[in-house]
Order: sequence, then structure tokens, then C-alpha cells
Amino acid sequence: MTSQAYQFGWCLQCTRENDFFLPRYFHVLLLHLAFKMVQPQEGDKLKRRCTFWKNGLYWSNGYGVGSLVEIVDENQCVLVMMSCEKGCNDNMVSLRRDVIEKVMSVYKESCPSLKVKELVIDPKNLAYPVNTPRERTVYSVKDILSAIDKKEEFLVDATGTTRTKLKEILPDESLSSNLSLLGRRYIKEVIEINEIFITATTIKQGL
Repeated sequence: MTSQAYQFGWCLQCTRENDFFLPRYFHVLLLHLAFKMVQPQEGDKLKRRCTFWKNGLYWSNGYGVGSLVEIVDENQCVLVMMSCEKGCNDNMVSLRRDVIEKVMSVYKESCPSLKVKELVIDPKNLAYPVNTPRERTVYSVKDILSAIDKKEEFLVDATGTTRTKLKEILPDESLSSNLSLLGRRYIKEVIEINEIFITATTIKQGL
């Protein structure tokens, strides 16, 4: 995967030193991804290709999107990275919503006691491999959602040293719609927000 130029990176990072994702978590996640997204569907047998290795999975589909899911940082982090062909950005946004949903649902079912945080990797820091995402420039998903709720245009990274426009962090989707980062969750499941934003987002999720 070293030749792949990725355009989006997200991760689920353990926050306690002695926490880590057990092999069972990754096995269950791989099964979910394989059955729902990687396996060829009827009439689609030539459109999907996947590669497995000890701690990861990569696949591409017939809609111009390549996806990687990998356990990194000494099993303390689930990494999701994606790329797409020109003009296929909407397909990438749709797929990452589904993948994040799977990562989070398996986490809640398999290891809910782990303390984790969701992070987006700065698009300028996506050179693969990403062995320790927390050492890259990353942005908290909670901070991103809070900034959107407050109608702020800029976001400061997790170290407090880099200020970036929100639109540069998520260039492929509207910042006022049902963000793919939510993984089909309601926004109020992730952060406390004002009622106006809850109502607007809930309506859009129901569309």
C-alpha cells in the first residue's frame, strides 16, 4: 500500500496507556467489513479487490474508492484511510460513513470498556505507513463537531499549535450536513450541542 496516495484519514485511538484492541475485535471487524463491503455482490464480481495482512485490510471498489483499515500503534489504534479517483469524492464520503459506523459499532459490542477518542488526520499528513497517528497532526472529531455547531471557520489541532480551516480538513462534504464522521450516529451521541443544530441534523439524517 506504500504507493497509494490517501486523501482521508480517521482513527479510533485508545487514551489509556494499558488499553489496546484485542485480536478478537479486529477479527470481528474484518468479518463485518468483508461481508458488508468487500465481498463481490451479485453482478459485481469483477469490481472489488481486497488484500489481507496480519493487522490490516485494503480493498477497492467499482466506484473509484480505495479503503484501508489497519490496527496500528501497538494495537492501540484503529486506522481508516481512503482515496478516490477524480470526481468520486461523494462515493468516498458515503463509504467512509459506512466504515466508521462499522468500526464504532464493533467497538461498542466487543470492547466498550476501552477509553477512546476519535481523530481526523490532517490531509497534509497522510503519507503511508501511519504507524502512530497520534504523532501526526490530528484533530478531535468532538472539536470538529463543536466548531461546526458554533459556526467557527478554523480549528486548532490536538497539540494546540496548528490552526487550519475546517473546510481544508473535510474538503469533500458540506459542514452543515450529516457528516460522515458521525458514522450514522446522531450528533448528540458524540457532543453536547444546541437544540437548533440537533433539530437540523436530525432532519437531514432522516432524508
